[in-house]
Amino acid sequence: MTQTFVLYLVGINVLTFLVYGLDKWKARRRRWRISEQTLLLLAVLGGSIGALLAMHVFHHKTLHKKFRYGVPLILLLQLALCLLMSCASRQKFAAVFPAKELPDPRLVPEHNPNVFLLTYDQETGREAVLKAVKAIGAEIVYDYHSFAGMALKKPANKTLEETMNYFRQVNGVLSVEYDQVIHLTDPVRPVLEKK
Repeated sequence: MTQTFVLYLVGINVLTFLVYGLDKWKARRRRWRISEQTLLLLAVLGGSIGALLAMHVFHHKTLHKKFRYGVPLILLLQLALCLLMSCASRQKFAAVFPAKELPDPRLVPEHNPNVFLLTYDQETGREAVLKAVKAIGAEIVYDYHSFAGMALKKPANKTLEETMNYFRQVNGVLSVEYDQVIHLTDPVRPVLEKK
């Protein structure tokens, strides 16, 4: 998902830059122009960086107030939305972005049948998680100190999916994931660093 999103952003910004450049070229030759609505729509669809860059490189639409102020405003709103979505806990925006259901366990890679992982919002704290652990009868297998997360063992009287669904409703819990099994005999696929 993240890679697709990055590719989309790169593509829409390159396209926007080229369209703005084409419109400037057409303006100099007094040819049919690209509408201002189309140019602004490209910025709204994620091409605001390409639009700003093109405005400065081609000196295009820099005297029009809706572009001079509108495109930077669009970029700021997009950055604020990205920041908000990356930092916000699931609980705060549950009404706007409903939590998705757990995937079908048959479609999940091999995982521990008794243990799962969860992360929680540091601002909300871990108290609600600890109360939920006690209430359902789960057991803390490992408490991560490098980030706000825990590995929990399900209670004997519940299925793994029931327990995971229970913890998804706890205030401050950001994610509940399967504890995937990785075999040391599996081939290692190195990730090459891109420069």
